[in-house]
Amino acid sequence: MKQTFIIIATLFLFILTLVLGRYFNAVSQQERIQQTQVYVFPMDKTFILPQEVSKLMPINDSVYKQIDIAAIEKQLEQNAYIDNAEVYKDLNGRLTAEISQYKPIARVIGNKSYYIDYQGNKKPLSDHYTENVILIFGDINSNIKKQLINLIHQIESDPNLKQIISEVHINDKQVVIKTDQLSADISIDILQNIDKQLDKLKAIYSYLVKTNKTNQYQKIDLRFKNQAVCKK
Repeated sequence: MKQTFIIIATLFLFILTLVLGRYFNAVSQQERIQQTQVYVFPMDKTFILPQEVSKLMPINDSVYKQIDIAAIEKQLEQNAYIDNAEVYKDLNGRLTAEISQYKPIARVIGNKSYYIDYQGNKKPLSDHYTENVILIFGDINSNIKKQLINLIHQIESDPNLKQIISEVHINDKQVVIKTDQLSADISIDILQNIDKQLDKLKAIYSYLVKTNKTNQYQKIDLRFKNQAVCKK
């Protein structure tokens, strides 16, 4: 009788251990991340890929309940390609990251090429994607940086200017604009009255294109008040 009791008790403990082991294993699995989702916006631009974002998130062995969302967002936003990161988790063990990429407004061409954003911050090029933006040739020195960014802003916000202006060349404080159809180098003074000079540019451009005189001038100077000097 005693031996039978020992066998039954042993069998009971074995079954209990097996059941508890499976239970705690299931609980442990539930405490881990079940799925990670990464969305990168805008979706038609790929400065950084979703899989690259995933590698930046230190969550491989993290306990789901202990994940520090704010810390993950902060680490992601340290990446030069990421402008903003929103990370959240749901009750099913899924962790989701929504990434907003930076928006370049111009590409600087020089010994080391790079993009600049709306604040004038330098941003790296990408191996996956090239943005179609205005090209800037020359060094952006501190004396004209603010005015140059303002010029790019005005071009970006005006559909006509954005369509016709393709390049900006900088030589010290002198700025020369190149358009898509005119052969002329167009000089402007970005330290004063940029909006009025750009209005003159639109008027001259429209006239020369309509009259089929796009190659008539080699130089157009808009720096003088109430006039434009055109040289063949």
